[in-house]
Amino acid sequence: MIRNYDKHFLRKYRWRYHLLIVDNHLFDCYSFFLQAHREKDKLLHSYDLLEIPHKEELYRQVLIDLKKHTQMSIEYRDTKHLVHPGSDIVHDLSHGHYGSSKYHHGHIEK
Repeated sequence: MIRNYDKHFLRKYRWRYHLLIVDNHLFDCYSFFLQAHREKDKLLHSYDLLEIPHKEELYRQVLIDLKKHTQMSIEYRDTKHLVHPGSDIVHDLSHGHYGSSKYHHGHIEK
């Protein structure tokens, strides 16, 4: 994880970076990301740093190691408390949705 962190934390001028840790109950794991964006812009990059199984002791040790390596702010998310983005995402080139991903309430597309 530290190697991935150092690889992607480029310390670019006028860029903002923060760490994101997701307690992912859907896949029974913890996921660590480094997120980066230009000052005043929306999120531009989210780099996968590490994914570990849901083992509390391992998680605590990884977190201790990470905090020893950096003082960067950390955002925590939990998939048990998902937040709707405000509007449905219908076109997202950043995450592989190259066509329409519209959700039609009460209608399942095949």
